[in-house]
Amino acid sequence: MSAVEAHRLGKHYRIYDKPQDAFKEWLLRRPRHHRLEVLRALNFTLEAGDTLGVIGENGAGKSTLLKLLAGTLQPSSGRLRVNGRVSAILELGSGFHPEFSGIENARMGCALLGLSPEQIDAALPEIVAFSELGDAVQRPVKTYSSGMYVRLAFSVVTAVDPDILVIDEALSVGDIYFQKKSLDRIRRFIDQGRTLVFCSHNLYQVKSLCRRCLWLDHGRARLLGDAGEVVDSYMDAMRERARVDARARETAPNAVGAGFVDAAFADARKQEYSTGEPLGVCLEIDPGEARADHLHVGVVLMRNDNIHVYGVSTRIDEVRLAAADDGRIHLEFEIPALPLLSGLYSFYLYLLDESGLHVMDKRENTLPFRVRHRGDEVGVARLVHRWRVAGGD
Repeated sequence: MSAVEAHRLGKHYRIYDKPQDAFKEWLLRRPRHHRLEVLRALNFTLEAGDTLGVIGENGAGKSTLLKLLAGTLQPSSGRLRVNGRVSAILELGSGFHPEFSGIENARMGCALLGLSPEQIDAALPEIVAFSELGDAVQRPVKTYSSGMYVRLAFSVVTAVDPDILVIDEALSVGDIYFQKKSLDRIRRFIDQGRTLVFCSHNLYQVKSLCRRCLWLDHGRARLLGDAGEVVDSYMDAMRERARVDARARETAPNAVGAGFVDAAFADARKQEYSTGEPLGVCLEIDPGEARADHLHVGVVLMRNDNIHVYGVSTRIDEVRLAAADDGRIHLEFEIPALPLLSGLYSFYLYLLDESGLHVMDKRENTLPFRVRHRGDEVGVARLVHRWRVAGGD
């Protein structure tokens, strides 16, 4: 049986230039609004026990779709059928009353999800224990940090034994420990044959948790299919847009006209590396009216799940820049033996002033590359290490 069926699903809002236009429209029976289409003719089916990731840029309609699945919004057009009990964690702290304590909000949340008073009493100890809020559950939630909100909300929605779990970007907030704890619970939820709809900008988590993926673009389904293939296509599109934006920035003036002219791999043929291989990046910089030795370059290496791998600058390493005969700065950043493990990475490049604080030009999420390694190590990097066994030969 299908858990979710969407047929030509649409959602729009009436937008008025002035508040009084809504009253005039009602009074005069003449339209005084324009329509904002958030979702357009969306078709998909999600089988019970399947996992669906939802990705797209801000404003693509992701949160609106999840609100429709959760029942907090109603469609403007089309048909949506949801079979089974749905638990959802949407905007941070949605449904919480700021003046009520954590335990009182947990009770209300369970009641809204259909639990009886007896079932709520049975579920509360597990909710409190999983959230690890301690005595804070007795405090008003208006005193909670964003991470505490997520702890309570996630603990409630996953403790009521739902058939369908809907999560909207919530795991991006809070500490790493609770994120891992939450992901472990989601994996157990999936292993039990429940249905998951997971929206996140963390594409690594989408690929890890979801079998299928829906890419929304301006309210339309741009691609629906295997999670790995859809995420890779989305990343390709974002990289291409970043490349176009970078070219536009090259022509954008700054106070002294300094900026990046070009950034490329030393081996222009390669975009895939093995752990231990050398990797070089060649930079060409126009110092404009600034003195070359008054400029600095910052390099940040990021994994595609926004893990900040490493950052350094010529100022930190006390490297003095100089202009070549053509008036440009030619600089190479080299990693002699790449220690990274398998994953997708990119560079964030910054041209800085003498203080190292003011950014004069930047190229973010540029020069994407893939690393593959052989072996069973896990993590971000391969560390030089040795084992010693006491009493061994």
